[in-house]
Order: sequence, then structure tokens, then C-alpha cells
Amino acid sequence: MTRDPQRMAWIVLLVALVINCTLLISIPLAVRWYLINATVSNEATLEVITGTVLVYGRQGNTPIGVTSTLSVPEGSTIRTDSSSRAFLTFFDNSTAVLSFDTEVRLAAMHSSRFRFSPTPDSLLLDIATGQVNIGVALPVDGPVEFLTTSPHMAASLTEGSYSLKVTPDSSRTIVHLGTAEVTAQGSTVTLEQKERTTVRAGERPEEPLAAAQNLLVNGSFEDDLSVGWEAYNEQGGDGGDVDGEISLVQFPEIDSQAVRFSRTGSEGNHCETVIRQDLNEEISDLATSVRLYFRVRLVDQSLSGGGYLSSEYPLMIRLEYEDVYGSASHWTHGLYYQNRDNNPTMYGERIPRNVWYDYESDNLLETIYPRPARLQSLLVYASGWDYESMVTDISLVVE
Repeated sequence: MTRDPQRMAWIVLLVALVINCTLLISIPLAVRWYLINATVSNEATLEVITGTVLVYGRQGNTPIGVTSTLSVPEGSTIRTDSSSRAFLTFFDNSTAVLSFDTEVRLAAMHSSRFRFSPTPDSLLLDIATGQVNIGVALPVDGPVEFLTTSPHMAASLTEGSYSLKVTPDSSRTIVHLGTAEVTAQGSTVTLEQKERTTVRAGERPEEPLAAAQNLLVNGSFEDDLSVGWEAYNEQGGDGGDVDGEISLVQFPEIDSQAVRFSRTGSEGNHCETVIRQDLNEEISDLATSVRLYFRVRLVDQSLSGGGYLSSEYPLMIRLEYEDVYGSASHWTHGLYYQNRDNNPTMYGERIPRNVWYDYESDNLLETIYPRPARLQSLLVYASGWDYESMVTDISLVVE
């Protein structure tokens, strides 16, 4: 059988034409695809605020202990402990402040290789645990997708400022400025300025709430004191042994129960009768206000004013905290109704006797310096010799 040279020539010509057309189309398309989708990985700049921060490479090998500044590549994991905090600056000038006991992974930090590409730059921060305050920068060279993830949710953030807190059981997102879309279990909620949501493990995001949050549990004493509070007496070092009493009482003029502190027979010996609630709450660098509210009624006070050192009042509040430099400190305020002996009262405030008095503190973020970074505990107590006082509707509100 002989081949037809003319037919073979046409076949070769047609195949060559198809290949040529394919190349003419595919090469420009491939070049276009590359120009649009080609990306480069970026680094973030880590600055240590306090303590030593650990940085793990992509493979999770032996960490590097950082005490100053370090360029951190994509894929790295950064971990702070109970005494360290860190500041991250990303390639697009967005920032993140890592609070104490926080772990994050720089999961993605991509930008387009060519500035004319319409593909958004991508930044993905995975938060394993702890609290992170994020500032998303205004896009300059093109759109940026800023995403955060946790074991419970994913959030897309626009230009603005945000606080995210991740625990083993939940993830909380607060919008100080901007807009966030929080997604979990196939459901998405949109947060506007001064709103927050919480995602609990295996659940959908809660509906948006006001960003202001009361940190206290059982502050109106609807439950027994065993819920949220620890009660005890502290005698001090003057040899006394007469304890005060703590009880829950109900009054017709108030809706909630009140805690009653009472002590008699002191014979001039000091005692503190205390209820205490542990907080262990980080205060975001983006928070603007911390205020304390409660209702108080003073019935009896044998020691005048605030005692000899302005440290003994029939009702006292003590907020224990750790400041931004890692030092333990406290804020106290006392209330009294009489000062017959003209004792010092620089840490106290005089109020009427035997009436319910609504107390509101100043903004503690404006009056306390250095600024609190972590609230450790709140103590409410009566202090002095003989005393009787009551308190209810206690709230510690952070906004």
C-alpha cells in the first residue's frame, strides 16, 4: 500500500496550523495568567514589647528566643508567655499586638508580583490561643484581603481596628472601627463599629452585641456566692480573732439581692471581710474605657474616716492588675459616712448613711498609670473595726 504524498502534506500542514494557533492563543493566555496570579511571599517585622518571644519556623523546629526585633517569614509561629508581649508590622503596614500567653501563625503573607495585577494581596493570621489587637491598614497599592482564623471561626476584616480573643472553648471578635464578617458552621454575621460576637466550639456566631462588656459574673447575686465569688476574712497582724459575717439579704426597694458585711465586738482590732472574684482578663490596647459600677449602703462604722492610713473603710473596692510593663499593682477606693476623728481619707469618698448610693468610677484607663494590661481580680470588702455595709449590682465594664 502506497501513501498519498499530497494527503500526508495536508495532514502535516493542518497539524502545524492547529499547533501554531494553539500556541498563539495559549502563550498569551499563560503569560496573562502569570502576570495576574504570580505572587511573592513577604515577611513581617516582629518587635518585642516586653519579655522574650519565641519564634518557630515553618517546620516547627527549635524556636528562636527574641528580645528585640526580627524579620519573620511566612509560615512562622510566634508565641508569647505570661511575661511577654509583641508587636507585628505586616508588608501592607497593617499591625497586630500579641498580648500575654498568645500564639499565632503567619499562615499567608502574599502580594502580587506585578503591581498592575487585579488580584488582591492576601494576609492570613491564624490565632491558636490568646488575645490579638489588629489594625488593618488602608490599602495603598491595591486591595488586600485580611483574614483571621481560629479553631472556632474565620473572620474577614476591612480597614479598621479589632480585638480578637481565643480560648479553648470560644473565640470573641470586637470591632472598634471598621467591619468584620465572622463565619462558623456555615453561618456568617457582620459586625459594625463597636459591636462584638462570640463563637463557641461547634456553634454558629452569636448575634452582634454592643462592644461594651461586663467582666463580672453574678454581680447582682442572683445566685449563691459560690458562683463567681470567694468569701473570707483577713485578720491582719494586730492579734484580733473576731471575724466579720457575710450574708445575702433582700430589700423591697431593690430588685436584686445584696451582700451584707457585718462585724461587732472588735474591741479596736482590725479585720477585712472580703468577697473576691478572679478575672484574668486582658485589656486591649484598643479599649477606651474601664469603669466600675455598684450600689452601696453604709449602716455602721466605728473607725472614723479611712482609719489611720486611709486604708480601712466600711466598704472598699480593690482592683488588682498587671500593668503594660508586667508589674503587679492595684487600684483601691473606699466609702465612708463619718470622720469624727479627722482620719486621712485620701483614698476614700464620703457618702450619705443608710441610703442606697449608686457609685460610678472614673474611666480607670485615664486615671491609672501605667495603663493596666491584665485585670487579675476584684475584691469587695469591709475593713476596720465594727462595721455594717451592703453592696449589689456590681459591674466592671470594658469598652
